[in-house]
Amino acid sequence: MKNIEQIRCLTDAGLKRLVEGLIGDYEVFGTVKKDGFPAWGRLSDAAELELFQTPTHLSAKEFFFPQRETLLRFNRRDSTHEQVVEARKQVVIGLHSCDIHAIALMDRVFDYGTPDVNYKARRDKTIIIGADCFPDEYCFCSSVGTMDANEGFDLFIHRLKKGVLVRVGSKRGEALLERYASALPATPAELLEKEKREKERATSFTTTLNAPPSALPEIYAGSDESPVWDRIGAICYGCGSCNNVCPTCYCFDIKDEVKANLIDGERVRVWDACTLEDFAKVAGGHNFRKTRASRLRHRFNRKFRYLTGRFGGLFCVGCGRCSRTCLVNINIASVTNELIRERYKK
Repeated sequence: MKNIEQIRCLTDAGLKRLVEGLIGDYEVFGTVKKDGFPAWGRLSDAAELELFQTPTHLSAKEFFFPQRETLLRFNRRDSTHEQVVEARKQVVIGLHSCDIHAIALMDRVFDYGTPDVNYKARRDKTIIIGADCFPDEYCFCSSVGTMDANEGFDLFIHRLKKGVLVRVGSKRGEALLERYASALPATPAELLEKEKREKERATSFTTTLNAPPSALPEIYAGSDESPVWDRIGAICYGCGSCNNVCPTCYCFDIKDEVKANLIDGERVRVWDACTLEDFAKVAGGHNFRKTRASRLRHRFNRKFRYLTGRFGGLFCVGCGRCSRTCLVNINIASVTNELIRERYKK
């Protein structure tokens, strides 16, 4: 979707009307509070939406790439099968800039080679509404070029002291505003308030990477023998939490499941994780990455090195979810900075 970049103003009441209108016509998923934390949930009322300044613990990739999905159904008796493509008209509201960049990366992945029809069907039927944010101690999107999103959304909301500014990113987004809300052109004072807020945000990062994004693939390429991997591998639980919360991890497994009648069955796709012990295990019980250290090294290289040439960007968007979630406090930014120090000491 081409960004047509118009900026409109909505009162809080206007934003509420927009969300209520969307709920009436779509399945709407937004940022809500669950057990005191920001999370994704289906909205039944506009009052449930909270546009959080820090990321949700889980990413939004589940709306396009579910943790478990049926790809086809088959019948063993007559050797028939039918493809299953399930996609609903949906709205995802509250995505931060880093998550919008992550969706763009996932779009490239699932369009590579033979396009993935299940992913593309969901993606095509999804309206993306972003929201501005402020970093916490784990965010480092400013270091990997994902702090701002200028495309890849239909609408993008910026909080003001009174009301919100809305950037229009597509013809579809423009039509949504016209249908559900009375938006006015932004005034110079409102644009100035937005600019001041963005400058404050840019200077509020406490976590940064100590090398430019363009240098990170080479730094990781020279890190295979670093003692960092054994050190963090010794404490890693191998639980896969980092993969599950990451917005750009896309590995999956395919399983055929036959029902108790031994006739009907389904082929399902489920998330997999390169930090799990069985991920690289092959016939005969051989494992190409036997240790947790080697599995962590592989995952980090997937974020900063292996995929950059094929898909044109780092696969870490700096959201910090893996660091927030890690049970033993392995911090992806700290590990990367340690590798940077090793590189430039030589």
